[in-house]
Amino acid sequence: MPDTSRTQLKQILATRYAYLVRRLERITGSKEGATDALHETWLRLDKANVSTQVANADAYILGMASNVAIDQHRHERRHAHDDDVDVLLGVPDELADPERILTARRKIDSLKDVLRGLTPRRRAILLAARVDGQLNREIAERFGISLRLVESELSAAMKYCLQRMQEAGDPYTDSRSSGPRKF
Repeated sequence: MPDTSRTQLKQILATRYAYLVRRLERITGSKEGATDALHETWLRLDKANVSTQVANADAYILGMASNVAIDQHRHERRHAHDDDVDVLLGVPDELADPERILTARRKIDSLKDVLRGLTPRRRAILLAARVDGQLNREIAERFGISLRLVESELSAAMKYCLQRMQEAGDPYTDSRSSGPRKF
């Protein structure tokens, strides 16, 4: 890469740093990961080997930073030591006392009873979304219905379950405890 391109890219990275961090944060999942990747990108720009002028500097920098972030993630994941895993496995579970286990089992049984009160399609949609983690559009394709109908059925199922669990006296069914699905 000619020195002028390298210098221009570094100048763009410096002037648009806050914007690039926000964009990269969506990819890395954290601001720290984004800043680390951009700092490494700054260093790698000195060694970049491209012989033509870059048409879209933001895309070039973000692509390069994304690759850096992936490399960093792989490196961190590779260095999880077996000793650390053994230590974590040796930590006693303080939450697994008999009373908590019994309470959790009762709550699950209560939820199963509530789920039986749903129509078969609503129950299947709710389980696909909340247990299997399927996207609404995947559920719509699976059932051959519209995305809007999936959202409507899912909302109705959630409201029904919340209401029934509250009636059963479950203290943990606060309707403000979770937000809408982002997908």
